[in-house]
Amino acid sequence: MQRTIFNDPRTDEAMETVAVVIPTLNEERSIGTVIGDVPVGDLLKNGLKTAVYVIDGRSVDHTRDIAVQKGAQIITEKRRGKGVALQTAFRAVHADYVIVVDGDNTYPIGVATEMLRLLQTNDVVIGSRRKGFIEPGAMTRLNVLGNTLLTLLARALFSINVTDVCTGLWGFRGDVIRRLELEAQGFEIEADIYSQCALKGLTIAEIPIHYRARADQAKLASLRDGVKIGAFLCRKWLMTWTSNPAANSQPKRAGTPDGQRAAFVERRDVINRQQKWIHSSEFSDELRSDQNHWIEGNSNVK
Repeated sequence: MQRTIFNDPRTDEAMETVAVVIPTLNEERSIGTVIGDVPVGDLLKNGLKTAVYVIDGRSVDHTRDIAVQKGAQIITEKRRGKGVALQTAFRAVHADYVIVVDGDNTYPIGVATEMLRLLQTNDVVIGSRRKGFIEPGAMTRLNVLGNTLLTLLARALFSINVTDVCTGLWGFRGDVIRRLELEAQGFEIEADIYSQCALKGLTIAEIPIHYRARADQAKLASLRDGVKIGAFLCRKWLMTWTSNPAANSQPKRAGTPDGQRAAFVERRDVINRQQKWIHSSEFSDELRSDQNHWIEGNSNVK
């Protein structure tokens, strides 16, 4: 059965747009399923036009071929690291809403419709494994412990009470993406996004998800990468403290009047915005000329 992402020029100004961003590295076993599970039809019924972008980190298997066959547009990133890949994607893709999901089919992209409903009243939405169900074998005890400790550390430092700071399923309003000042190169990227949300007074909502076991070996090294993520959070907090102790000793808490006011003042009204939906030919010359990545593919999902 063919599933199509609609790109009718006559509706570009009438419909809001959703970009589904999938970072990958050798995910041929799962990428086709992830793209196929994007709820394109449901989103279209809700007046949202969808396109899928795979940001591939030099896969040596058939990840890119499968993604193109499924209708995704490909951004190939020569540099290593999930953080690098997502920063490239955030510069390249412009939409009213952006959903980020890992390419290993552990996160249920089918909840995108509910995430987008929550994005009507929140800046950011995350899929929480801790609030939902973790499939047996999906996480080791060390993973669970590490994720719990990192989440508690993040909450203590930045004062946004989320339950899963390391989740691989995020939703953003399009204007929020362009305000994030990210620097993380690797798996610290989620901690970087979280700290930026806290420092900019953004509101974060959570949705419980069913977290599945991946088909092959995980790329994240539990202990080593966990230490890096914890160190990154501490460094970001220390930099904030030392750069302006008077103003930054207590970051604005999202959801409080001060945090909401700051988010409201800086937020652009995407509901009333007439934003043009870009296709692969409309990416910036700067990104196309960058030797580190290139873009290929189309906008038809099968």
